[in-house]
Amino acid sequence: MNFLRKITLVLSGIFIVGVAALAVVFIYKQLIYLPRAIEKAGSNTLTVDFVIEKGESVKSIARRLEEIGVVGDDWVLVNYLAKKNLDKKVEAGHFRFGGGETIPDVALILQMGEATQTSLTILEGWNSFEIDAKLVELGLIQPNDFALFVREGGGEAGNKEGSFAANRPVASLEGYLFPATYKIDPRNFSVDDLASRMLQAMERNLREAGWSSETSNISLHDALTIASIVELEESSNENRPKVADILWRRLEAEMGLYADATLFYTLGHRENLTAEDLQIDSPYNTRKYKGLPPTPICSPSLSALRAALHPELNDFWYYLHDSDGQIHFAKTLTEHNENKAEYIK
Repeated sequence: MNFLRKITLVLSGIFIVGVAALAVVFIYKQLIYLPRAIEKAGSNTLTVDFVIEKGESVKSIARRLEEIGVVGDDWVLVNYLAKKNLDKKVEAGHFRFGGGETIPDVALILQMGEATQTSLTILEGWNSFEIDAKLVELGLIQPNDFALFVREGGGEAGNKEGSFAANRPVASLEGYLFPATYKIDPRNFSVDDLASRMLQAMERNLREAGWSSETSNISLHDALTIASIVELEESSNENRPKVADILWRRLEAEMGLYADATLFYTLGHRENLTAEDLQIDSPYNTRKYKGLPPTPICSPSLSALRAALHPELNDFWYYLHDSDGQIHFAKTLTEHNENKAEYIK
């Protein structure tokens, strides 16, 4: 009995000491460590874009933030969010950390980060000046900031070593930027960042469209230029490959492309062309000058990229659109003139 009593007393003592130790650790972490750690910034000093996936737990989010140095201790973030009843309010989305945030800063970004972002839609067929106008409308830039950035070379984004656009024959990035909807943070917006993301998107879509520098017998610049013309010359996905084939063959035969879309580009509008417009002396006037214009004329869609890279062989050499936008093909100039007489009012 005495032996069992001693064992019981020893175990009880160990238990009490263990509980006391845990209590000390708990009190230390909650009353001393936590308040200090909350105000301590993470080791990250760079701008970091962070994505939370739907259904991801707060513990997983905190662990990943610790791994990239946004927070110093994931436990501190989890406890802070729980104490503030914010742990259930962290939702999926895109967030940006600028470096040097404390735990309350991180918590605020996790609550407000997605809300501070807005969707920027770059429409298929827009050129750099049209994109510029949209950015001005949203209050993100001053007029011409984006357009001049693109046409003067795109800074670091447009000349990154190894980039698909690095060896382009002209300075301008016109036509190398993919039209899509992008999430942006107005507080941290920069034309360089947007151009970089649009370049990356174009590279992905070129691969999806089947572009390969190793196997293609045409230059990427020419392909993007044809795609940009196809984008504005024909809206139907069904007919775009036919139009692309006509343009490629006219180019090979050293015929004028006679693509009015290139004239609209240099004129800066898309209204009806006048006789005076048709005579304008510009390398973008493909009625006056044979060959391709110096640059693409807009941001082409995936459909236009596919058409330019995979043209549909046909016997037509001419096409025109009627007042309803329907396209009419012709094999000979005589047929084309007959179409003009019938469909152009």
